[in-house]
Amino acid sequence: DGVLSMFELEYFYEEQCERMEAMGIEPLPFHDLLCQMLDLVKPASDGKITLRDLKRCRMAHIFYDTFFNLEKYLDHEQRDPFAVQKDVENDGPEPSDWDRFAAEEYETLVAEESAQAQFQEGSFEDYETEEPASPSEIGNKGNKIVTSSLSEKCGKLQSVDEE
Repeated sequence: DGVLSMFELEYFYEEQCERMEAMGIEPLPFHDLLCQMLDLVKPASDGKITLRDLKRCRMAHIFYDTFFNLEKYLDHEQRDPFAVQKDVENDGPEPSDWDRFAAEEYETLVAEESAQAQFQEGSFEDYETEEPASPSEIGNKGNKIVTSSLSEKCGKLQSVDEE
């Protein structure tokens, strides 16, 4: 007849309740859920939800998921309750999982880069240290270590060849 009655909604929600109970999740009582759905859809006539009502509310996907798709219904239940309202107010679609992941990674990258920039710009004068070695001293010490290490190994290789 083109109208969803409360009886029809209860019929489909009972199946969702059975699935939730099998998963060990306590389902929301139908009366409470019905109040949420009526607040969401705001039907023109009491006790009847029409296609026009669902199109007008622009939240039909949540309505349908509640009664037909348990996985998405549970996602909506665990989501920030004000995020749905923000989507409607902004006239924008909900960001995809990829968009949320990319935004989080971008924020992390920006935070790391700003922390690294602050570290590089930071002052090291507060720390008491001995006189730092000049770059030429470091280079000479490094060359001596490498040279002595190589000559030791070469000597061992020569002694192995002689045997």
